[in-house]
Amino acid sequence: MAAVSSDVAFWKAGEGDPGEIFDGLAEGVTEPLEPHSDVSWFRGELLSRWPDLIDVLEPADYDLLDTPEDGAKYVLLTLPVGMLDRLDTIFDLARKHGLSGFSGVADAAF
Repeated sequence: MAAVSSDVAFWKAGEGDPGEIFDGLAEGVTEPLEPHSDVSWFRGELLSRWPDLIDVLEPADYDLLDTPEDGAKYVLLTLPVGMLDRLDTIFDLARKHGLSGFSGVADAAF
């Protein structure tokens, strides 16, 4: 069965195993990550290029009301099949900002 979405997370600075950080983000655990302006810039650039990513991006705007620093800690995207053609450009932007991360589908750090 083909994947119907792809989960990828990006961050700048964090302590621990990337796979464990990724799994923790799914549970709302952000403590291993440090806020960094490059993550905020990356998030802003993604949304300026593709405003519709707001629907598949975490932390969601309403989550940032309670934990605004999370917006500078990480970006987690759950891309449906119709948006997967953006992945190469998204990874290029992440590299431009010096971000690391993890792909849930590939089960690999980058």
